[in-house]
Amino acid sequence: MPSYKEYPEEGEYVLITVKSLNPNSAFANLDEYEGISGMIHISEVASTWVRSIRDFVSVGQKTVAKVTAIDLARGYINLSIKRVSPSVRRAKITESRNEKKADNLLGFVAEDLGKTKEEAYKVCGFEMQKKFGNLYSAFEAAAEFGATELEKEGIDSTWAKKIEDFAKKNIKPKEVSITGKLIIRSYASEGINVIKEAIMSNATEGVTVSYVGAPKYKIEAVAKNYIDCEKSINTVNSKIISAITKAGGEAEFVRDKS
Repeated sequence: MPSYKEYPEEGEYVLITVKSLNPNSAFANLDEYEGISGMIHISEVASTWVRSIRDFVSVGQKTVAKVTAIDLARGYINLSIKRVSPSVRRAKITESRNEKKADNLLGFVAEDLGKTKEEAYKVCGFEMQKKFGNLYSAFEAAAEFGATELEKEGIDSTWAKKIEDFAKKNIKPKEVSITGKLIIRSYASEGINVIKEAIMSNATEGVTVSYVGAPKYKIEAVAKNYIDCEKSINTVNSKIISAITKAGGEAEFVRDKS
């Protein structure tokens, strides 16, 4: 899809498609930059010793790479696959899927206004990429805060309002979550009922508690931001622990590592 940038920046993570292999290197197209390719040296393919580059990459393979060096005067871009962690790879792939969705939505916006997608990028698409980092983030902002959030960044009001319409219908609000385990022990004769009552009577919107296996219960809070998420999970935990303690039992919260 179109980008306001002609070339990537050093340190940027990019989607690539391997197009050719040599004994000591691989060459790949940068999928997000039309007509741009880069080289992956055999030493940047994997963290382990590489006897044959073909054991790790193949022609046509799509993956994520890190841009390690750029010399436009000499016409090369160096890439690394081994410097991309699994979490970064997953995040980049998710970002790419979201960008494709935003690109499609911008096309629908243009069609609704009687324009082409190319015109849409010239009028507002490239500017949205610049101001919000990528197209999908701009649609997220429109979905959550409305057209005014785009207009503040110089996006034409007619386009901004139409983008808001499509964003609110198609973009799910961004959410964050905090999870952990409640370790609950009740010594009452009807201990299971005591625990159920403590959980059910203190349940609240955005926080769920589910049975894992005695004495563990999974608790998860979901909210639009970490401040609200932290507040809600702490409130529910505190109430459940207090109820169990008053009934003569024991309870503690163990947060999952992020």
